[in-house]
Amino acid sequence: MIAAMRGRRRHGAWVRWSFVLVVACGRGNSRDAIETISSVDPPSNPPGRPASPPPDLQQGAAGAAIKVPVVIVRDPIELARIEAAGWTLAGAAFGSVAATNAALAGDSRWRSIVEVLERDIADVAAGDPRAGVGLRFTHRLFDATWLRSERAWFELVGVVNRLDRRAFHPGTCGETRLVYRLAHRATLARQEIRSRLPMTVNVVLWQADDGRDCREVAARWMVPRGADPIGPLLGDGGPLAAARRDVNAVKSIEVDVQTSRWPGTIRPDLGGHASYVLRVFHRDPAGARMVEAPLENTPDVTGIQRSKSARDKLLAWIRDPTTLDALERGVAKLPDELSARVSVSVTPRGLARLGNRPFSQLVTPPQLADLPLSDREVVGSPAALLRRLDSLSCAGCHESRSLAGFHLIGDEPADPARVDALHVGASPHLLGDLPRRIAYVEAVAAGRVPDERRGLPDLDPQPGGYGSHCGLGDPGFASMTCAQGLACLAIDDAELGTCVGESAGAGDPCELGKMRAAADPRRDRIRTTELRTCTRGGVCNGSNVGFPAGMCAIGCDSTTDGEGCGVIVQLKPFNDCLAARQPFGDCVRRSGNPAGMRACDERNACRDDYVCARAGDAGVCMPPYFLYQLRVDGHPS
Repeated sequence: MIAAMRGRRRHGAWVRWSFVLVVACGRGNSRDAIETISSVDPPSNPPGRPASPPPDLQQGAAGAAIKVPVVIVRDPIELARIEAAGWTLAGAAFGSVAATNAALAGDSRWRSIVEVLERDIADVAAGDPRAGVGLRFTHRLFDATWLRSERAWFELVGVVNRLDRRAFHPGTCGETRLVYRLAHRATLARQEIRSRLPMTVNVVLWQADDGRDCREVAARWMVPRGADPIGPLLGDGGPLAAARRDVNAVKSIEVDVQTSRWPGTIRPDLGGHASYVLRVFHRDPAGARMVEAPLENTPDVTGIQRSKSARDKLLAWIRDPTTLDALERGVAKLPDELSARVSVSVTPRGLARLGNRPFSQLVTPPQLADLPLSDREVVGSPAALLRRLDSLSCAGCHESRSLAGFHLIGDEPADPARVDALHVGASPHLLGDLPRRIAYVEAVAAGRVPDERRGLPDLDPQPGGYGSHCGLGDPGFASMTCAQGLACLAIDDAELGTCVGESAGAGDPCELGKMRAAADPRRDRIRTTELRTCTRGGVCNGSNVGFPAGMCAIGCDSTTDGEGCGVIVQLKPFNDCLAARQPFGDCVRRSGNPAGMRACDERNACRDDYVCARAGDAGVCMPPYFLYQLRVDGHPS
């Protein structure tokens, strides 16, 4: 427990961080502090949300309960009930009952997806002689055998109501998204261990047009406030009724997988490097296979660079006044003929890296300098216009205020013995966008015209709060400011800074630099320009041992408001333990020491490149790859 840790500081343990790894540890139920948005009020009066429910949603004379919209289901217990009702990956995507990936591999549609991913991973290996599966390689690859293994499966980690995406698909009522996370089990030292792996599969279902401006579809997602939401969702009239589980309703299957990871000791300036393949699959006309499909708003950089005609078409599309209006609202859609069929995003350092900005590889600010942008709120300058374009792409969106390339990675079951757990399984971007989605569904259900505008994905549960993005001088980002008591600090991105404490407390960045970005992200470099002094005798853990932009850490007995206590393990003993095929939890317990870090929860996000990990009954911010479940390496084959 955190309280116990505060009194257990070991002399000298927290000052030896040039060779250590941070791991969250403790006992407790992460759900104690995690609200399920399906059954709880959103933040009071977010933009676009009425101060009270519309009249037809309020309690009537007969005492009918007020209904509230479900926009996401994240609770593991609720999700288990939905899976038990038939909404497994196999059931939702293929109408199958396969319970493991080995069984799933008997389906030609899943096999066709696996074959493409195997080719993607083989391409990474072919272009990198230092890449391979396992800790003995410096560039660690995803082990593709998990995709056909009898010891691996996909767990439902989220059900997402995307009625608001009807703006991208006129003639529909948007989408239902079911997000699954790769999991596995193995036996080490006579113990069965279970973990998740850094891969999600998103089964996207059409919500068909109901002929009433989607009012009936919205009503399916409205449930009585405070009641069990799963019964209404699974009932005959609900959006997850058995009758709606139809492979013909599948719009697409979308994959996000970490294909490789380089430790911070290999990429010391960046704090490590990881790459993620993003793909979308559609059914072929015969229905027996899944085929690669265009990625939304993601230009085919290589193809466009090779074709003057394609470059001219892209620039003309961007400059079209209709496109500019749609970009301002966040609902533009790039023509498929200009779109890629694969995208690779990279971490850490977000949109400071050119590899995450496909439009910026094709168009420069001077080419947009003559556009009349100054009166626009979101795309008010060439730089802001390009950031909007890049953030609409798959790579740009997945690397904007995300959890190491994911926006929904999954909340944790109540397992007090687990030391490899996330305290918050949704990204700051996702949590920051939920009030808009709630207001959207409420408006449609009440027969009102919803607000279709979307902000940049640089969102947070508390705009301007700790970790939020802020403008560094370009007029297009002037509205992005920090809350009182926080400073806008330029860490590595020349356009946007990060809101952090004015002095470097626990968890704050302590290495500031300038990025030299390349189209090939493996060539990106950061030059450190400033070292910040950590307060209260804290120590700066550097990028060279896996802390992007550095992280101040202090003794647990020195923590104050906004800080918490986690566990640090010594790196060499820990890695030696893993190499000896000992269970991850045992390795943590054998080499862990407490240390003070930034505290976090659903409303108080971590800064970029850090996740909120479980520490007792609370959360602390740490680099994502210090959690076993967010890295491809170290898992037993």
